[in-house]
Amino acid sequence: MTSCPPDCGVATSIFGHRMTLTPGKLSRLSGTGIRWVEVAALQEQHLNLWDEERLKEIEDAFHDLPFKVWSLHAPFCAVAMDDGETREEAVRRVVRAGEVARRFGARCVVLHPGRDVPSKDRQRELLWTVENVSRALEKMPDRVLLALETMGRESLGGPPEEMLFLLDKLPSDRVGVCVDTGHIHTSFPVAPYIRQMKGRIVTVHLQDNMGEADNHLLAGSGTIDWVCTVAALKEAGYCGPLVSEGADPGMSPEETAREFVRRMSALWRVPSV
Repeated sequence: MTSCPPDCGVATSIFGHRMTLTPGKLSRLSGTGIRWVEVAALQEQHLNLWDEERLKEIEDAFHDLPFKVWSLHAPFCAVAMDDGETREEAVRRVVRAGEVARRFGARCVVLHPGRDVPSKDRQRELLWTVENVSRALEKMPDRVLLALETMGRESLGGPPEEMLFLLDKLPSDRVGVCVDTGHIHTSFPVAPYIRQMKGRIVTVHLQDNMGEADNHLLAGSGTIDWVCTVAALKEAGYCGPLVSEGADPGMSPEETAREFVRRMSALWRVPSV
């Protein structure tokens, strides 16, 4: 990455995961300085990937907005649940996320690896993750990447050695990493974790906390060392936009976007450590 001001973006989850995404909400981000958004589809109430009427409204809105779609966050897919039919449904959801991402012009789909309940057999579940991500890739549009999101220590794929295991088993031209700084910070030193993912980072969720709970604060409002974090992203070869998935209490989405752009632009001018 260069010393020029970075491209910045925000996830539409700053409007609330359970608050319906509309063209009107998106238009509020015009003039904030962002150039990209991640469309969040984790919760069906925010964006239902099978709601054709709403998808068409959102797709049409982007023709007139001053920013584009960089990524789409897939629903909680649970590709490593114990129930085989649930894993089948997870594959279907990943594929659908890829189809909608392509339709919106997004580069990648962000996916939580593993499952949303405590693990019983982590090695078996890691293999299920590889198997079902591979099956999804067979049906997804070729030019849409899958980005496995970094998680906390207890979550499957959270420890860096587990993420590296998944990456080693999956094709590097189709699968990479979404670095979620807040998730990492609850369990691991952030900058060293990022450096271990060198060459495989395809997108980021920049958010902050106090090192204990996943608070999703605006970057710079918690205890993450952002000078070291930005330097690590540069060293790891990341060259995409800096995407915020955090917001501080009491700040509007517009204020959040403007402040994120301001903070990241200032950080980018700091010499690498």
